Amino acid sequence: MEGKIGRTEGGFPPFAFLPLSQPSNLPMLNRSFLPLLLLFSLCFSCAAPNPPAARSAETSLKSSLTKTVAPPQIVSSIQDRPAPPILSVNYVDTLGGPGQGAALFLRPAGLDLDHRGMLYVADSGNNRVQVVDNDGNFISEYGVRGWRTGEFDNPTDVAINFQRTELLYVADTDNHRIQYCNLVDRIFYVMAAGRLGDSIEGEDTEIEFELPGGVSVGRNGEVCVVDTGNHRFILFDTNGIRVLMRGTFGEARQQFRDPTDLVTDPHGNIYIVDSGNHRIKKYDFSGNLIQMWGTEGAGPGQFTEPRHIDIDRWGYLYVTDQKNQRVQIFTKDGEAVMNFGDETLVEPVGIAISKNDLVFVSDVAANDIKVFQIVYRP
Repeated sequence: MEGKIGRTEGGFPPFAFLPLSQPSNLPMLNRSFLPLLLLFSLCFSCAAPNPPAARSAETSLKSSLTKTVAPPQIVSSIQDRPAPPILSVNYVDTLGGPGQGAALFLRPAGLDLDHRGMLYVADSGNNRVQVVDNDGNFISEYGVRGWRTGEFDNPTDVAINFQRTELLYVADTDNHRIQYCNLVDRIFYVMAAGRLGDSIEGEDTEIEFELPGGVSVGRNGEVCVVDTGNHRFILFDTNGIRVLMRGTFGEARQQFRDPTDLVTDPHGNIYIVDSGNHRIKKYDFSGNLIQMWGTEGAGPGQFTEPRHIDIDRWGYLYVTDQKNQRVQIFTKDGEAVMNFGDETLVEPVGIAISKNDLVFVSDVAANDIKVFQIVYRP
């Protein structure tokens, strides 16, 4: 059996060697055993200790893989950016005039803008809401005088909700209610007390408005109402459930005297125009009073019957100072920046600011809407 791997009665021998000069005499079955030899040699080589260079490379690789990786930085979508200084606010146009026809007004009050830039006007003397474009051209109107759904009695403010479908909210003041409609079907509904008044902290289970004068929509679609006659403000969630209510009549820090309007900023802070006390009050999203500023007077930061408030894209606050015939601008912390309009405004009330930095101010005495352009420092 020289030169062959012979089969024995007990099976194959563990190892046998064949001269390389005679490969052709190897049976197929025995030749298939050669890959096993290669496999064993590989296993033995893997078990052998690594040379120093290989160990060094392996250690370096493991070290690089186990290095601590810094987590990605999460940047808030509402992170403050440095606001450019305002150089001036210049008068550019007047929209409308006194009357009952299309694009004419009687005692125009609250204003708001939709996503197309159309201007919604609470035309309180005509008991309707009018929609005009930036040039004052008539687009449409809502409502007539009355007490039924879709009718108004002295509407004093409007607000647009963009969060889901576009909704129009109207402060139907002398009917003591807030009405709203989808801008597609234009069917109005009343924010009924039975739905709004779930019990909170043992308070009454019903809410009754008295001369609600202001309405605004928050960052997440919540609805804020200034209940002027009850000297308070109320916050409702997107389902119409009351989640927050603050205020009683008086002059103390937590009290109001005839509040007229409010606005929220991107952080959820709420700014209230406390008209009868001639001041602005700032609350956080939980209803905690953070700050207030203003006293009665005509100097910077003083008011005589402030009426409405709005916020621009940089976070500046604009307040219509009705009896001082001007609009005042403040930082979000209440620092007076400048005022404008004293040469063109008679009794400014409503205010709305567009994406292209136009300021619309309703003049309740002149029965028109003045338009101004904000100029920021580049």
